[in-house]
Amino acid sequence: MRYLFGFVCVLVGLAALPPSASAQDAEEDATSEPNLQEPAPPSEPASEEPALQLTLDAAAVGVVPSPPRTVDGYTLDEMELRVRRAKIGLAVSAIPFIAGIGLSLAAGFSSMVTTSLCWEEPCPNEPWVIPVGVTGAVLTAGGLAGTIATGILLRRRKRDWESLREAHHGGPRRVQWDLAQSRLVF
Repeated sequence: MRYLFGFVCVLVGLAALPPSASAQDAEEDATSEPNLQEPAPPSEPASEEPALQLTLDAAAVGVVPSPPRTVDGYTLDEMELRVRRAKIGLAVSAIPFIAGIGLSLAAGFSSMVTTSLCWEEPCPNEPWVIPVGVTGAVLTAGGLAGTIATGILLRRRKRDWESLREAHHGGPRRVQWDLAQSRLVF
């Protein structure tokens, strides 16, 4: 408790300090050049790549449009990498969820066996049962929250990746009935 009180005192002391300090005289401040305000950044982030790119082939130099991007500014390859990382995050967040369920079940099963085999009136539990059960519950809750969050993230990234892939490779081909020729068109 005393460490918490000391930490709070240090934080209050740091918050009371001025945001910046200067070793200049007041006269220098008065004669210095006025601050010029920087222009506001544009509302849309500037793309690092130009809209058109030059490519050099064996035949000639050609102008190729840059690859399509998502609203966030990612290309198809970058989105594939983001989807792969989201899948890894989902798998990693499922590990504590499964481990927490295992710990909780182990603690509960041990407590149940101890209680059923006990012939004394105040049946003592093993000293490790409660800490392991609490740890299992915390891991289960944290793993569940992480799994839900990364699942939502994976769904959004996959949807963006699919829309970008369809824009890049064309939409899915569907079978349609051509009324003029009375046949199926692929």
